[in-house]
Amino acid sequence: MSDPTDKFAGYKTGAVMYAVSAKIEAKRTSPPSPYTEDELMDDMLSAHKFGRNDREREMLKRVQGIGTSRTRGTIITNHLDRDLIRRVKKGKKHQLHITDFGSHLLSQLPDSLKSVSMTALWELALADVAEGRANSDLLKQKISEMVKRLLTEAFASRGVLPTGGTQR
Repeated sequence: MSDPTDKFAGYKTGAVMYAVSAKIEAKRTSPPSPYTEDELMDDMLSAHKFGRNDREREMLKRVQGIGTSRTRGTIITNHLDRDLIRRVKKGKKHQLHITDFGSHLLSQLPDSLKSVSMTALWELALADVAEGRANSDLLKQKISEMVKRLLTEAFASRGVLPTGGTQR
């Protein structure tokens, strides 16, 4: 079997290349189709696909995705009950669509809370507590500190003090 890099042997980094031909095609891109519940649960299980780098992907593999086999359905149901997503019948399947409320809420959250790696970090921390490798009080303190920091940042970005006053 030949080495797959052999076909690039004649190319050097920084070399100038000239195009032999090019063409323009009038096409439209389309967004990915919305998830069905089964597809969403599959991607929650294989969340490592969404890691931004090797470290995140490895961490997500260790925690075996988002939630557990028993909680993934409940997570989706909670999002439906809170009007963050809704089911839309498309043929024989029901797709999940984000609601206007869900979209607005998502736009207001800091990137750190929307990160799949943040979920993995919390899963690892909770596993450490469950297995006696970490102190639950320390974890609660860390969570409290993070919530206070995120709230302070949110209020500051809107020019509002946490007490409801306005900054001058």
